[in-house]
Amino acid sequence: MRGAIVDARKAYPEVLHIELRDSEGGIWRLATQDAQWSPSDPDHLLGLSIDDASIDPGTAELRCHLSDGSVLDIKPADREAADDPPYWELISPAGVALEFGPGVRWQISGSDTATLSR
Repeated sequence: MRGAIVDARKAYPEVLHIELRDSEGGIWRLATQDAQWSPSDPDHLLGLSIDDASIDPGTAELRCHLSDGSVLDIKPADREAADDPPYWELISPAGVALEFGPGVRWQISGSDTATLSR
């Protein structure tokens, strides 16, 4: 998940949608679900690139390191129930989806893949 951010917007209900173009021209889609993000203004992200991303093992925060030296931080919401929605979802250009959360649960699925989860 590296590339130029070509779209960033808030959606209902208080979720963030980001599209980025990778070096091969493919579009990746990142969407928060049960999480807060910073910076709070998606317009700040336009024109930047995601250079690296990592998940903090202690807090489960997704940190996307941006080309201007700042960080897009996606922080999981407080867990209320075992069936809470994922914190965020990433969809690759090939349609493979990675869902992360709640907790350290993750799931990968897509039209050409078997569903994998942990």
